Amino acid sequence: MKYYLGIDGGGTKTIAIVCDKNGNLVSRYVGKSINYNSVGTHTARQNLKETVDGVLDGKDITLSSAFIGMPALSARADDEFTKELCSGIIDCPKIAMDSDVYIGLEAMKCDGAAAMVISGTGSMAVGRLADGTIIHTGGWGYILGDEGSGYALGLDAVKAAICGSEGSAKQTSLTEKVLEHFGIADIDVLIDIFYDPPISNSEVARVAPVLFECAKNGDEVANGIITKHAHLLADTVSALLCRMPCGTPLGMWGGILVNCDIFREQFVSLVKDKFPEAQIEIIKYPPEFGAVFAAIKEDNK
Repeated sequence: MKYYLGIDGGGTKTIAIVCDKNGNLVSRYVGKSINYNSVGTHTARQNLKETVDGVLDGKDITLSSAFIGMPALSARADDEFTKELCSGIIDCPKIAMDSDVYIGLEAMKCDGAAAMVISGTGSMAVGRLADGTIIHTGGWGYILGDEGSGYALGLDAVKAAICGSEGSAKQTSLTEKVLEHFGIADIDVLIDIFYDPPISNSEVARVAPVLFECAKNGDEVANGIITKHAHLLADTVSALLCRMPCGTPLGMWGGILVNCDIFREQFVSLVKDKFPEAQIEIIKYPPEFGAVFAAIKEDNK
């Protein structure tokens, strides 16, 4: 029996699964982030080893192929870098890496043109044309982009909390809720939390649920932040769909789009306004299964 390793290396956590050739789940393990842009290559390798060891623990199997998707990539990684990250950790004849949205596309299990948007810690959109050509928008990282992501939403929530506290912008319940989230009584402590040492992207993204809670309770500032980022992410996806055939299905994934109804509903409505023919839904298979499907394809080449 052949076995395949699929890894979804998200910005906050890494999910690894092993499946047989029929896609049946054999093992699953959740580890720490392997996004080397956020944690560095050394830590990424450490976390990858822990994850791979975890998913293979107690399993007497030989892997035929492995595929890794992660937000640090916008296209297929070359062999040299793949070896740099995976050598001595993953033991199998074929190892390939691509973006997390690429494995999301694979998880859609549809032929022909398809599009995919992920909003988790970061954000990105990708499309596959009928001839297999891959195009993308977004994915510029937390400094240059990541609009509509958990990081961007969380950071704007903290900024609004600070401005509301000092009176430079409208008062908001975010001030109290952000203080509660970080377990502090003084807003000034945020300077130490964010800068000494620098806070991780995933920790900033964890503020996003606070934002959604305030929005559901009617906070005008919180709702304004959500609307702003729903528009920004919709613009990113619209730029992609403009280059895709009419009616291209759009899959959604990532913690923000999957778990936050108020954001997802606004985003879908905005995209539908421009592309009413688009079929938009949360993907049926998680991206780690898309990575397994991609690994099987690599093995069959």
